[in-house]
Amino acid sequence: MDEAIPTAETSKKIEPISKDAVHHICSGQVVLDLATAIKELVENSLDSGAKLIEVKLTDHGRTCVSVSDDGCGVLEEDFEGLGLKHHTSKLRDFSDLTEVGTFGFRGEALSSLCALSELSIVTRHKCKEHGYKLVFDKNGLLKKKEACARAVGTTVFIRNLFKALPVRAKEFQRNYKKEFSKAIQVLYGYCLVSTNIRITCSNTISGKQSSQVLGTLGASSVQDNILSIFGKKSLDGLLQVEQILPEDSVLQEYGLPSDVIEKSKNNFSWECYVSSCDHSIGRSAPDRQFFYVNGRPCDPVKVSRLVNHVYHKYNAKQYPFVFLNLNLKRDCADVNVTPDKRTIFLIQESLILASLKSSLLQTWEKTLGSLTAAKLVEPNFTFKRNSSSIAKEEPPAKRQQLTPENTEINIQEDSNSLVSYRTEINEKKKNLPRLGYSTKSTTITMEINLDLIKQSLVACKAHQEINGQNLARKVKFRTKIEPNLCKDAEQELRRELTKDSFDKMEIVGQFNLGFIVARLDDDLFIVDQHATDEKYRFEKLQAETKLRTQKLIAPQRLNLAVLNETILIEHQQTFIDNGFTFKINDQGDPGNRVEVTGIPVSGNWQFGQEDIEELVFLIREGGSDDSIDCGDGIPRPSRVRQMLASRACRGAVMVGKALNDVDMRRLMTQMGQIKNPWSCPHGRPTIRHLLCLSLLPR
Repeated sequence: MDEAIPTAETSKKIEPISKDAVHHICSGQVVLDLATAIKELVENSLDSGAKLIEVKLTDHGRTCVSVSDDGCGVLEEDFEGLGLKHHTSKLRDFSDLTEVGTFGFRGEALSSLCALSELSIVTRHKCKEHGYKLVFDKNGLLKKKEACARAVGTTVFIRNLFKALPVRAKEFQRNYKKEFSKAIQVLYGYCLVSTNIRITCSNTISGKQSSQVLGTLGASSVQDNILSIFGKKSLDGLLQVEQILPEDSVLQEYGLPSDVIEKSKNNFSWECYVSSCDHSIGRSAPDRQFFYVNGRPCDPVKVSRLVNHVYHKYNAKQYPFVFLNLNLKRDCADVNVTPDKRTIFLIQESLILASLKSSLLQTWEKTLGSLTAAKLVEPNFTFKRNSSSIAKEEPPAKRQQLTPENTEINIQEDSNSLVSYRTEINEKKKNLPRLGYSTKSTTITMEINLDLIKQSLVACKAHQEINGQNLARKVKFRTKIEPNLCKDAEQELRRELTKDSFDKMEIVGQFNLGFIVARLDDDLFIVDQHATDEKYRFEKLQAETKLRTQKLIAPQRLNLAVLNETILIEHQQTFIDNGFTFKINDQGDPGNRVEVTGIPVSGNWQFGQEDIEELVFLIREGGSDDSIDCGDGIPRPSRVRQMLASRACRGAVMVGKALNDVDMRRLMTQMGQIKNPWSCPHGRPTIRHLLCLSLLPR
């Protein structure tokens, strides 16, 4: 047996890591980026009872970050422990964690910032006559203290962030604008939830004047804070979500017993605001969704997913604005999960989700419009023969227009009632089902029993089934003409009709001096002559109109989010096409580099920053929806579309105008040229399916 050869490798003894190394390793996990650094300092200010918090950045935080407040200040005997690891005034024992009401409680933030940057503090306690300037070393030890003048409160200065981590420092310097935008997004969360507290943030480029990025006014309500941060338009369509008891079906979905509500009654509540599901209000990304537990910003993945899932039932392409602050008993939430404290475990998570789902469904259901249809008890059908023969009889007292508000096809007053129709029929239409008419153009009165019509249709269908005919193949359109079925009707028309279909349609005649009746194979259609001509003119104006620009004497600076400003700069031609002109200052601060030098003018219509912000949003959406897209793909703000729609309406063929065959054919041909021929700019349907002739007996 061979003799074992001893290894020459030195034994690796397990030894403890030095305190300095541990400090640096842990510090890099607590403060990940600029946003985290600002977040920790703002939370300290809020915990101090401050009513005014000012965040000031130099060179977007690359040079210096300072957070100043008017809180209670720091006592002199606490100076030594300010920068030390796990030193805090907010927690004494682990059992206190279940009742902690402050943002911070671990005593890690200032210690970590000492390791990652040059940290100094100026503070004055309310019981002192002057303040102190404190300077700390990288280990959090106080190395300098000197008296100075200051009002009651504290200011923390961070210089050269991440200087101790070369890789992270290089990454921060390379992507500083992205990091700055992320920090502002985090600040939004604290600005919205902090009522009766004024929070401002400004940025200064070295050697230039400071510019304010955001600010609240110390308002007493969340809605006022939303107004201050996101502007007046953010309140349009904002809905308050009232808490309701979850339905039994929702409880079953989350595996909850029906008696759970009584057992958990009054255990939680919320303050919640969401935007409506209207397309003009929704957002292209979930960038304005803010969630809190007892006022603490957090990232509840399941709650966020639920809110967006429910919203997509009503608006599948966008995301809502959300402000949700859950108020729970402190022992029902665990905030000590991750270093940034944004992951929170909830004891009653399933019940909260069930309640939130039911409440959101009820809130958004209420925003869906419900239209009622006026009944046509005695409709008058007038078919025009041709342009050379126009009926001389008096027009009906009230012309009915094909709109969701006044259309009803199924008359259910009395199935045995006799309805009189005054009809002038063109004898040339030999292939229409015969109800009996003279060979000359004349006016006759027909008595029609609705029960007999129904019986005839049923008998006809039964006869066709007996003969083995597949009626389902011939019936392409099944949606009734009802206000709440407009989308279904449009989907059927989109599926069955093409651009060429309108040229192939045979003109039957004009009905009620407001509609065109046309036939394609075995299907009859009714076309609103005013609505279809209005839509054609509207799309033509959209594509061809270039608004006149009025130059401003004094350019106006725009205060936009950094992302919106970037979109504006990249799509300047779109704004020029809409009458806006700009001046770009490449050396300015992000969000404040653009000045408006000209605005569109047209008659009494006036346009401004709200229209610019809306146009930015439409560009982010891609301009794919017909409601925002003109014929050549250029988005238009809603007020520009309203102006063009008004012009199109005035020039379109009006209801009550008699049309000849040439006029009716022109309107049908135009429909084949319209990008979206199914509704007018005001939402009225332009064409609907009336009847499948295969259902009638031959």
